[in-house]
Amino acid sequence: MTRRQFLEGLIGSAAMPAINAETAGAAGAPFRTRGIYFHDGFTCEERHHAPLYWDFAAWQRQIRWLHACGINAIEFATMLEFNRIPSTPMERQKIADRLKILDFARSLGMKFGYLLTNTVLSAVPPEEEPGHQLLNRAVTLCPRQPGNFERTIAVPIYFMETYREADFFEQFAADWGGCACGACGVPEYLRYVRVLADRLKRLNPRATLYANTWCISYWGRDLMPQGWKAVFDREIAGSREVIEALPALPDNVGLGLPCHHLYRPLAFSSYGSKAQTPVFPTEADLQPLRRAQRPLLAWTHFVMDDDAYRPQAWGIVHSETRYLQALLKSLRAARIDQVIGNLYLPMLQLPNTFAFGRLLENPDREPQAILHDFARLIAHRDDAEKLAEALTWMENQSYWERQMPPDGRLPHLPCTLDRAGAQRLAAGIRPHPSPPLPLPLSAQAWLDDFRRSLARMDWAD
Repeated sequence: MTRRQFLEGLIGSAAMPAINAETAGAAGAPFRTRGIYFHDGFTCEERHHAPLYWDFAAWQRQIRWLHACGINAIEFATMLEFNRIPSTPMERQKIADRLKILDFARSLGMKFGYLLTNTVLSAVPPEEEPGHQLLNRAVTLCPRQPGNFERTIAVPIYFMETYREADFFEQFAADWGGCACGACGVPEYLRYVRVLADRLKRLNPRATLYANTWCISYWGRDLMPQGWKAVFDREIAGSREVIEALPALPDNVGLGLPCHHLYRPLAFSSYGSKAQTPVFPTEADLQPLRRAQRPLLAWTHFVMDDDAYRPQAWGIVHSETRYLQALLKSLRAARIDQVIGNLYLPMLQLPNTFAFGRLLENPDREPQAILHDFARLIAHRDDAEKLAEALTWMENQSYWERQMPPDGRLPHLPCTLDRAGAQRLAAGIRPHPSPPLPLPLSAQAWLDDFRRSLARMDWAD
């Protein structure tokens, strides 16, 4: 059974939108770029969940699943300890696998992107294999110091040349990278953008380089002692500075925006509430970009999966369908029709991946209906409603919601369960004997992870 046949069976063929470039961006039409960024720099207790250790076969299973969910672009990056010219067999094998992934994604009609760094270099000894990002074995070099720009630009150039057939690249402003010397700023960041854009023109004239302003606040004096509000304020100012500079940048450069101010609990809380958080970007912010006819990409993070720095949410199943919908509706209101979400431990986050794909096709879909559709994909038909109910409890109690200030929290979906009730219900759910979409792991294995996750949600009622 194809993905379309499965979804038509659930919702009816009349509700399935036609996905094409002409309709993308219009109200009720699919997003044009529906992407997933893989962060493969962390380990976890269940090692098989960490992409850091995956082989090509595991990546194939994951990409087939993403394609079945409606995702049409994938993106990789050079993780912190790996940010050097490869020097070990393991690093070279990762590159060989990613080149095969590029070809495999293309065979499914998907695009392939790669995220590049700037001032950061691995500090792992050349003969030693890089690994888990939390070891923090890397250094940041000020590009104003003699020789440092040349040393640091060599690494992203190497990876750009390695993945020269990619459809797009991003030059990441920071979080790893940037410079807090006090003298560096957006102009130093744009120096990297210009050099890489010129190199890309020669390597692959069809590809786009997005100047991604994620953590552009890290270019300049360290603002963290003043708190996150100062960091987010500077992100708006730095992003506007990049927008203003775009017409003078090479014509293969677009803009990537993190859009923190539209959806992220940390941003809302930093300003005191969602209501007090400035809206960025607005349509007025984006007018210079549109006049210059430069492409725009939303690079949103943490909604689909959280990282190891928040241990309560790390290594468990998430469900944030309502918040994914709110995010995508805010992007649509700003007329942004290209978006990339994140996955850290992709095999755990099947519900959010499924929901993201459905909502990228139509942000107006009902969240509860999406959870029921997912349950019918995973559970035995006689147990699907049980899974939908337990998932609804997880959705209402998500850690993402817990981080929100009160006025950022969305209304709960109807559910009568508490945590003990959700656990009892989940205990008896049987797997679908033949899932109609290509799951990256067995339905039974995911259900086991789901039950384990419910037990871990000790913050919830």
